[in-house]
Amino acid sequence: MAKKHHRRAQPVARAAAPVATAHTSDKGLLPLGALMLAASVSSWAQTATPEATMGTVTVKEAAEVQSKDTLQTKKSSIGKSTQDIRDIPQSLTVMTERLMDEAKLDTLKQALHYTSGITFAATENGTDQDIRLRGFPVATVGDLMIDGMKDPSQYERDTFNYDRIEVLRGSASMLFGRGSTGGVVNQVNKKPLLLDQYELEATYGTDNVLRTTADLNKHLGENAAFRLNLMRTKGDNHGAKIDKYGIAPTVSWGVGTRNEFSVGLFHLDTDNVPQANLRYLQGSAPTLINPKNFYGTQSDYLRGKATYGMASWIHRFDNDSELTTQLRAGKFDRSQWGTTAGYGTTGGVATTWANLNGSTILTSAGLSPRADTHEGVYAQTNYTAKANWGGMKHELMAGIDASQEKAFFNVALGQPGTNYNKGNTTVGTPDDGRTTAISPSYRYDQNYSSSSVGAYVQDLVQIAPHWKLLGGLRWDRVSSTPERDLYTNGVITHETTRLRYNSLWSQRVGVLFQPSETASYHFSYSTSFNTSADTYRFTTQQTANTDAEKSRNFELGAKLDWLDGNLSTRAAIFRTEKYNERTTDADFAGTAYLLNGKRHASGLELDVVGRINPQWDIYASYTWIPVATIDKTGSAAANTVGQRVGLTPKHSASVWLGYQATPKLRVAGGVRGVSENRPVAGTTGAASATAYAQGYVAMDLMAQYNFTESVYAKLNINNVANRSYGDQLYPGFVTLGEPRNIRLTVGTRF
Repeated sequence: MAKKHHRRAQPVARAAAPVATAHTSDKGLLPLGALMLAASVSSWAQTATPEATMGTVTVKEAAEVQSKDTLQTKKSSIGKSTQDIRDIPQSLTVMTERLMDEAKLDTLKQALHYTSGITFAATENGTDQDIRLRGFPVATVGDLMIDGMKDPSQYERDTFNYDRIEVLRGSASMLFGRGSTGGVVNQVNKKPLLLDQYELEATYGTDNVLRTTADLNKHLGENAAFRLNLMRTKGDNHGAKIDKYGIAPTVSWGVGTRNEFSVGLFHLDTDNVPQANLRYLQGSAPTLINPKNFYGTQSDYLRGKATYGMASWIHRFDNDSELTTQLRAGKFDRSQWGTTAGYGTTGGVATTWANLNGSTILTSAGLSPRADTHEGVYAQTNYTAKANWGGMKHELMAGIDASQEKAFFNVALGQPGTNYNKGNTTVGTPDDGRTTAISPSYRYDQNYSSSSVGAYVQDLVQIAPHWKLLGGLRWDRVSSTPERDLYTNGVITHETTRLRYNSLWSQRVGVLFQPSETASYHFSYSTSFNTSADTYRFTTQQTANTDAEKSRNFELGAKLDWLDGNLSTRAAIFRTEKYNERTTDADFAGTAYLLNGKRHASGLELDVVGRINPQWDIYASYTWIPVATIDKTGSAAANTVGQRVGLTPKHSASVWLGYQATPKLRVAGGVRGVSENRPVAGTTGAASATAYAQGYVAMDLMAQYNFTESVYAKLNINNVANRSYGDQLYPGFVTLGEPRNIRLTVGTRF
């Protein structure tokens, strides 16, 4: 007897231009050609025959179209394997390529503004990837993912190679290991498709911004394909310049067969000028200053390179099970020197809102320069199977993952934290071309090498006709060796510490009640942990006997489909706790961490995604966090107990609404915003205790016209009212949000 093979259905027609799907129906069985449009976000129904070649394929459920053609998806790969979102007992928000394209969301940071519950912190060294979810840090070392594996470095992530972005909320160490207290952000890369499809776009806009992208997919033979994504962006951006390019080739073969392979490369090169920061004015973000104004200098820069290679192998067994192995290795370089502008005086009078004018002096201090290099190798093997044991249906997942990482950090030559005076300007003379001979010189500061290995198992059991029970357990071992050179009065002392965590456990349990194909209700409990060196940076308080921080998440939620499955809604109430948070105590300052801190956040989340009718579709996300409190801390900062956790606004929301006005014309618009936000829970008497950013709402608009089935033009206006708002917050300064920009895009897809 010949071996059985699994193969996806082949396409019979090319994809039409975007927006053409607004009038299609999801009812009934789809023809063979439509199945190929499922691409990388769906799971295909597969039928094997005893012959060596495929027989007739019967599609038993409606397939999803590519993520560039819909705002809605019902499948996710964030849980190590592709599964129905309704079977995930945690809140999950998915932003498809359609949303990113329509709203012109070119970076990960821009895209995450359309996911509620997420805020951004500014930092002393100017990084822009300090993300908070449910009030807890989404650390770049543990909570940002690429295709389900860690993406640890800090670099300006671009969306040109994204198929979608998945935001899983709540503790998730059982799935991913270290980190994941508030949740994780998974970047899903584009995969080769078994069809010929090419898309080219050129965008030009205000401030001479020119962006070109290419998405080229070539069908190679019976079950192989090659996909190449390219990006080039350059522009003045009001003085905060943009200059970057990216390339991402991937080839897959054996697609849909017993053994499917894929290899790819990714390279992103950035040479930007970052937006300058501004001090708070009378305790609040300086929203009377035009967000277009740039108060940095020509010595400012943000340079980086991200390069990695990846490979995967999927082996499909005869018993409807799969073994997936992934490997990724990469190197990431980043150097940055930014500016923080502070207020001088006007006519000898200290600056206030009342006397702020174009003559107000702004001093320019350089942030602490930094230059870092990260290297990492990540491997993962995951097994999934469906079986009937004990009269019950099981969906089993088990696997192991491992990583090896190194990082090197350089700081300004001189005493740590040295700031440079870059000269003065005035409020009325932004981007005045200030030049300075000052440029930072670097010295070695510290490094680390680390390794981790984890093993996990999870089972989703159908215990009754409408009830499922999920249980998962994970074990991790983590070790790291941070080192640094301590400079004291010209004397260099090399210091080393060793961190070892030989047995860390994470759990995930959930109960799902699914009375119909369109309704799923869940209650879940999950845990997370953070080692004593979240970023593996050297501190004198790190000791091998400092236990890991622990977190837990409780969630009660519902996922409901409406209008024949065209509209999906999600609602959840949650409580996330970090119950042994690291603190320093006056009696142990400089010698050890204490695990006597506690904080929690509780709230409500709502999502609405899909088509309301053939003309209207919607993406909406809302988070309400009425409680985000520091419950307990060390005696050195006991006066912060009871205060609200910073970077956790009570309300945050986004809405994107599209309307197919005619078969050729589509218009869409969105709003996004948060209520009042604060940088941190400051201490009594500290300047940061009263610092805050006012709440804001920003509006974005889009219109797209299809001249033919393959040629279109699109106009975007983002931040239509040029709203000035505090976007990234730090106790001493704030980074304003992006100003109004207009972009005209011309594209072809054939």
